[in-house]
This record gives sequence, structure tokens and C-alpha cells, in this order.
Amino acid sequence: MIDKGAVGRRIAILRQGLGYSQAVFAEKLHVSAQAVSKWETGLALPDIEVLLNLSWVCKVSLHALLEGEDFVYPIPGLDRGMQRVSPLLVCPQCRKALATRIPGPGEICFSCGCGCIYDVADGVLHFGAREVTGELWSLWLRNYQHYLQEQRHPGNPRYWQGDPHYREVMWQHIKRLRPRTILVMACGTGSGIKYIIERINWPVTVIMADLSHRILKWNRVFFAEEWNNPYVDMVYMACDCAALPLADGCVDIVFSNGGFESMGTKMMPGVTEAHRVLAPGAHAVYNISLIENHANPDTQKWIHLAQLSTSGNLNDSAQWLAKCRLVGFEKTELTKIYDELPAPQDEIFPFENEVLQWMAEFIAVSQKYNA
Repeated sequence: MIDKGAVGRRIAILRQGLGYSQAVFAEKLHVSAQAVSKWETGLALPDIEVLLNLSWVCKVSLHALLEGEDFVYPIPGLDRGMQRVSPLLVCPQCRKALATRIPGPGEICFSCGCGCIYDVADGVLHFGAREVTGELWSLWLRNYQHYLQEQRHPGNPRYWQGDPHYREVMWQHIKRLRPRTILVMACGTGSGIKYIIERINWPVTVIMADLSHRILKWNRVFFAEEWNNPYVDMVYMACDCAALPLADGCVDIVFSNGGFESMGTKMMPGVTEAHRVLAPGAHAVYNISLIENHANPDTQKWIHLAQLSTSGNLNDSAQWLAKCRLVGFEKTELTKIYDELPAPQDEIFPFENEVLQWMAEFIAVSQKYNA
């Protein structure tokens, strides 16, 4: 049986957290102020249509509202996304849990028992991450205006091949799983998660993780101002994705749009970390570039022209499935989106950037063992 009094207290907390009076809150929900008063005093419950509107306005699930599960009580100075993520955080050095500290108005930091302190700068939780020396990828975006040009660019047409294209396939998996927490590994400018965010219609916390604090602070502005979804709480973490500052088994989905591959030599440590932070039975949903066959003449020529090492990230589907099993994933489902390109006739490698685009593209869904 639903506890009307408890529901009423949660409604009052949500209203106060938004800074609304009962009258303003009632106007937002198209009900009377007397109706709001009755809810908050436990004399009545909202009807189903109003509950749905209340869920949308307050960005809270009906289950959390009616039953109290996963209900987050607002903390002054801490936005809801950061509040949801804070219990999941651990120090990347000592692996102990981090405690939230609010030293003063507008100031937030996290600390562990060993004395490590991590600040929130420009809305980004900064774990002291640094981009790899000599490969400061973020510097190719000169400023925020250049960043916006990249966000609005339709992208490489090669990646929109397939029917459906890879982003739609990833979205269908995520829609089916309906996660409450999504970790975006090596998120970059968030080009892949954009497609997912604009379609989500249930409460979700999205954690954007990347080495570059510079890109993350621009992501924060962009997703707040131009790509906002009221169901989605966004959190930004500048960290090494091969040593995530997250507790074991704490996220519902790990998402990667080229993120694993962008980690270079840290690719497999990144996949291993993804497995660690996933809850038992949860999934990693990501795209992966694979070769058709090491013995294929076209494949051999591509490897020669690109001067790539066959011992690196050049896997065929069987090799990738084997690596996933070694990491600990119970099963991995691969869906091919498009084939490897035919090798050129001449001896010139045709791609200046995105050097792996000649490879076949797959969507992988890897599931962790259910404890």
C-alpha cells in the first residue's frame, strides 16, 4: 500500500528543491494550490496524469516518487546529477570512498581519508587527468566557437552507412535496457551520446568521462544550453578511463562511441575498467572497428598502407570475442553495420584522419556475469 504521507513529503522536498511556492508549483502542474497542499499533507495522491506531469517537471521516476527507492534528497550547492554520482566515487589513488565537501557558496570538492582532494572546476569533477604527451587531441579545437562548429557538423558520411546506422542500433539496445546510470567512456565531444540523450524519456544520470577537462567544460555548456533533456542529469569527470574513480559494480551501462579505440594502448585496460564498474548482469554498448580476416589480401594491403601493427587493435570478430571473454564478459553480441572497404589500387593511403575508417564497423553488446 502506498504511504500517502511519505509521498507527500517527497513532493514537498521536490517542490522546495525547485524553489517553487505551492501556488507556482500548482500552476506548473495545471492543478489548484489546494491540491498541492493536500498531497503534501498526505490527505490525497495526485491522479495518474498529474503524476506523470510531476515526474517530468521534477525529473524523478514514478517508482522513486511513490515508493521512495533511489529518491535523492536535495543538498544545497550540489546539483542532482553530482548528488547521484557522489556515492559511487572512489579515490583513483587509494581506492577509498570519497566524501562530498562544500567549503563555501558555489564550491564543491571530494576528499578521501588519505587526504586526497578533488575539486569541481567549471562544473567538471577534476581527478588530475592529463592528456597523453604529444597527443593533446583536444587542441585541434581552438576555442568554444570551433567546438560548436564541430558539434553541428554532420560528420564523416562513412559512419552513417548501414540500415539502420550504428547510432540507431545502439539506441535500440539502450532503450530496451532502460538504464538509470550511463557511463560514457572517453566521451570526447559526446558526438555518439547526443543521439541517445535526445531520445531518452525516463530519468537517467549520464556520466561523461574523458582525459580532457577543456573539452568537458565545453560539453557541459553545450549539453546544458543546446542539447538539454529534462530527463537526463549530466555529470562531467576529467579522469583516466583506464583507472576510473568509480566503485565496483555501480553503473547500469557503459557506453562508448569510438572511446575505447581512442584510448590507444590503454584500450584493453579501459575495457577491463568498464567491466569492473558495471553492475552484475549489466551491459557495455559500444561500436568497434574490426577487420574481416588477417589473411585477406585487401586487409593485408590496408595494414601495409596505413603502417599499422597487426599486434595492436586490429582484431577480427573471433579475436574480439575472445578478448571480451578474457576480460570477464559472459557474452558479447556483435552486429555488423557495414563491411571493410576494398583496398586502393595504388600505394597511397587515402585517409589523413580517422585512419581506421576502412575497417568494418560493428556494434557490440557485452554482458557482465550476473552474480
